[in-house]
Formats: sequence, C-alpha cells, structure tokens
Amino acid sequence: MGFHAKEFAYESWEYETEKKASATPTGTVERPPLPPSARQKKLDTRAPIERLPVEIYDQIFSYLIPQEPPSGYKRRNSDLSAVLKSSRTLYAASLFTIFQNAMFPHSPVYSKFLDQITNHPVLGGMVRRMDFSQYTSVGLGRTGRMNMEMQNLTTTTLTRGLQAAYNLREFLAQEALGPDIGPSVLEELFFNLPLLEAADFCGASASRFKEAFTEVMHPWNPKLPDSFPLQRLSLHECTTLATTVFTALLPRLPNLTHLDLSHSQVTDSALMAIPATAKITHLSLSKCARLSGENVVTFLLEHPAVRDLQVLNLHYDASRYRLLSAVDVEDLLPNLPKSLVSLNLTGASITSDHLPLILPLVSRLEELSLGHTELAMEDINAIFDLQWKSSLRYLDLTGIAAVTPNSLHFSTHAILPQTTSLQVLELSEKNVSGCAKLQATKRCGWAEQSYGRRSWLVKNNADDDGERVWKMGSKKWGNRKIPCNMGEIGGIYAYYGLGK
Repeated sequence: MGFHAKEFAYESWEYETEKKASATPTGTVERPPLPPSARQKKLDTRAPIERLPVEIYDQIFSYLIPQEPPSGYKRRNSDLSAVLKSSRTLYAASLFTIFQNAMFPHSPVYSKFLDQITNHPVLGGMVRRMDFSQYTSVGLGRTGRMNMEMQNLTTTTLTRGLQAAYNLREFLAQEALGPDIGPSVLEELFFNLPLLEAADFCGASASRFKEAFTEVMHPWNPKLPDSFPLQRLSLHECTTLATTVFTALLPRLPNLTHLDLSHSQVTDSALMAIPATAKITHLSLSKCARLSGENVVTFLLEHPAVRDLQVLNLHYDASRYRLLSAVDVEDLLPNLPKSLVSLNLTGASITSDHLPLILPLVSRLEELSLGHTELAMEDINAIFDLQWKSSLRYLDLTGIAAVTPNSLHFSTHAILPQTTSLQVLELSEKNVSGCAKLQATKRCGWAEQSYGRRSWLVKNNADDDGERVWKMGSKKWGNRKIPCNMGEIGGIYAYYGLGK
C-alpha cells in the first residue's frame, strides 16, 4: 500500500507523549500560557498548503492514486508515500486517500493490507473500496501451487478483511478470486456491511463460488434479511449460478440502479420480482438463454423499476439464441424510455421494415448496436440522413451481410466520408482491415483499432473526449459490461466489456 502502520502508531504515540510531558513537566514550574498573538504566530509557521481544508486535500490527492497497479516489484502508491513523509499534517490528510480505495494485484499485497487494518482498526474504518479487478493468483515467478501454500488470500483472510473494513462501500471481484469466495465471505458482504453499495463478481464461475452462492442465497435460508442495501450489482458471466440465487437475491434489492446479469441463468419471474422501488438506469440482459423475448419486453415496458433506463444491453448471438423476434422489436422500439442513451440490439430480428422505428431513436441515442441484423446498406445510410440529426457517437454494424469496405465508402450517402458525429464504428475484423487499406479512410481521419475479439474504426480528430456521466468515469465507447464503480475500466473488466 506504500504505507507502514507501525510508523503511524509510533508517531501518534510519540506525539501524545510529547504533549503530556509538556503539559506537566516534572520538577519545574508550569509555564504561563502564551498570549493570543504569540499563539497565532506559532500557528502561522505552518506552510500554506498545510492550512488547506480537508476537502481540498481529498481533491488534490485523488490525482495521485494510480488507476492501475504497477507490474512486478515496483513500489505502489509511490507519490502518496512521498506526501506522507513531507509533514505531520499532510501525513494525516493523505492517510484516508491511501486506504479508501485499496487495490490488490497480488495476494501478498492483500496480506500486508490485512495486517495493517487488523492491527489498527482506525485504518479499516477508512476503507471504502476493495478492488480485486486487477488481481491475479500467479506471477512474480511463482506457480499457482506456491501461491496456495502461502495462504495470503483465502476465504478466511478475505472474511477477516471484510470484517475489519466495516465502512466498505464497493467490493470489486472477478473470476480469479472465485475459488476464495466462500459462504462466510458472502454472508459478511451481504449481511454485515450496511453501507455496501456495489458488488461485482465478473466472470466468477468456480465450483466453490457457485456452491457458496447457492447456500447463502437460497430462498429458504433463515439468515436472509428482507432487503440488501446494494445499489449496483454485476454477475456478468457468472454462468454457473443457479436460478434459485436470482429468485432469492433480486427481490431483496429495493435500491438497485445498476444491474448486469449477462450470460447468467436469470429467469423471467426473477426479473419481474425486482422491487418497484428500484430505479434502474443501467441494465444488461445479454446472452441470458432462460429469458423469453416476450416477457423481457413486458418487463421493460411495464415494470416501474426501469422507467428511467439510460443503458440497455440486449446483445445476443443470433446463431445460438435470438431473444427478440420481429414482433418483439415492433413492440419495444416505439416505447423505449426517453432517457435512453445507449441501446444494444445485436442479434435481434431486425429488418428493413423496422427502419421507421429505428430512425426516431438516432436523434437521442449516443450508442447503438445493430450487429447481426438483416438491414440493407440503404437503411444504414438513412440513419445519417441530415433530417434525423443523428447524435450517434458509436455504431456497431458487425455481422451485417450488406456492410463491406466498398459499401461504407462508395454507396449513396456513404458513412465514412461524411462529416458526422460518429466517433467509433465497430465492424468485423475483416471489414475493419479492408477499410483501413483504403486511402479515403485515412483522409477522413479514421484509424484501425482492435482488442480481443473486437475491431473498430476510430475517428482520430474527434473533439469530443468521450466522457459521459452515464459511463461512470470511462471515456471508451461500446462497453458491454455495466460498471459498478467510478473510473476508467481496466484489467479483466476491460476484457469482458471491450474484448469479448
């Protein structure tokens, strides 16, 4: 963490000892108090930066927090560690900044952190986020077996850390942590942390993780409270969780605002059981094979919890399961909430007949995914007709047979040569490579980018930096994972959101 709790304890004890000694010195006459002018002069000897309000320190020091952990044996929080050593005032002020967002790239880092917050409970009370999104159980020249033998991060130690971090707001986990998430961890998270706002278990599917969730989140578990305080929940790609988990969990989330159930076994009835008091703004039901299109449309149009949706992801692999039929699309598109800014309909049964329903949306949507639909090139060109005043910044046309490098450049009202608001165009890898070879693409300022299985054409000279409030601090377009915390996405979250 870049901080030693022993030093903190020793300096605090030394300061208190000096204060007591000066208050009642043995064998001497007590000194009279200094006059007000002298006391004021003594206070003014502090540097100007040491007299700033605490809120200003929090703003300044937030820029020193690393977004990603350094690799290997490099020192972490080196900038904040330097601030700690500068003065007693800045030491105390920067302490909260270091401990409020604790990031764990390796198990030894967590072990040191646990020792500090266990031995000094005041430090545990400062922790607001435990971030394992960058965590890996191997590396630094060690094998997986060696890490298991070290016992730095286990179900027991993880439970102890949650008990010590009693003011925790966000718990960000992922698949590498799955084998260490046992029943005691889940009980501590959901039952004993009244301030917890966000929990992310992205990609976790280990057998122990599944068994723990099945045991704790069972409808007949007598320990289950009536409700959980969670506002943001991600079970993205938690493919092994049983349907009983969702039956027990979703009805107990009255404060829900962000929900990601991508590629899970959630059912229609569990969705409808979400409390009416929830105010969901971000929702992903991508690749949920147990859902039916008709019931999902009914949920989206009638459930009071989704009246203010901003982000909706209904991405499906059409070769495996097509959620929305042509009739479902006709029912859904005209009745989508006016607050919506990001819509993913990849894999839906959309044809040219649905174009009149799509065109009114382009004036208020900033992200639109129409991959693997049956639209013609004329339909796509119509989206950028000036009469609609398109506000689209991101468009996904992956898997549409009519879309080719030539059609993008040379069709009537072709997309790429136009000066539009579009910043990112997602295509298949073949089409992106083909477009990148054409000189017209380069002249218009488009460049090729790819990550994982996805490829994009990105406009380099865009004035818009891509930052939006609804993106939760990210500047990237086309993220398919619902964020549970503020900040740029990275690590395994970036792979699941932008690489798959």
